[in-house]
Amino acid sequence: MQIVFHLGAHGTDDGLLIRSLLQNRARLAGEGVSVPGPMRYRELFSDISTRLRGDTADPETEALILEAIRSRADDERVILSNENFLCRPCMTVGSDGLYPKADKSAWLAACLPQHTAGFAIGIRNPASYLPEIARRLSEDEPLPDEILLDSLLWSDVIADIGTANPGAEILVWCHEDTPFIWSELMREVAGVDPYFELDGEFDMLETIITEDGMSQLEDFLASRSLTDQISRRRAVSAFLEDHAIEEKVVEDIEFPGWTNETVDMLTEIYDEDVAQIAALPQVTFVSP
Repeated sequence: MQIVFHLGAHGTDDGLLIRSLLQNRARLAGEGVSVPGPMRYRELFSDISTRLRGDTADPETEALILEAIRSRADDERVILSNENFLCRPCMTVGSDGLYPKADKSAWLAACLPQHTAGFAIGIRNPASYLPEIARRLSEDEPLPDEILLDSLLWSDVIADIGTANPGAEILVWCHEDTPFIWSELMREVAGVDPYFELDGEFDMLETIITEDGMSQLEDFLASRSLTDQISRRRAVSAFLEDHAIEEKVVEDIEFPGWTNETVDMLTEIYDEDVAQIAALPQVTFVSP
């Protein structure tokens, strides 16, 4: 059985991906895919992985976890999601880069040693990621005083996950692309056919487009029976241009000491970093 650990990242979909998949729990069950409710396993994994600290779980511990997450004995795939699987928000940025504890992904896999682990993670431009993380933190858990901006490389995070989990599949996408690839992303995480029918394929888009725009887009797609992803993306782009909720799509980035040049520099580094990630071994990169 394959266990897919959705690792977040923090500040990307904020739990929307697992909620969208949960809408389809019964439908996916027919394909051998289990989507357990997060309350069934989040605390359990936290407790057991911390206790084991990377050591392999014994058969009794593994059986305990399987009882919590598996709906049927013949499940072929189980999807688990927790943006805190690797660490809490205050630990996502270190003086030496993003997610310095990414190798703890192997702790998750060690909890279910008789099964195959895979990982899924959305990444985000550090120019907007750092301000978002800073907003989430309390005064008792601030970001590091010194952050090397050119060390904020998601490729290092993905490489660390790959090194810690040789041969594991790693699904990666950009948070900025999610309104356009949401339905594909849901299917990739679920491991089903590209044309498998799922509810919730516009869940992310609905967070950034007006209600009227969403209604018009759905009518447009239904009237033309568009099924290929390229045509659907073009339609989404056109309707977003006219009906986007401005404050949701135009980010006012503010961070102490940053200038417009800082944001431009981080964005350029991010664009180059994304290209490197797409070429990494073990990675399946979902893009528009």
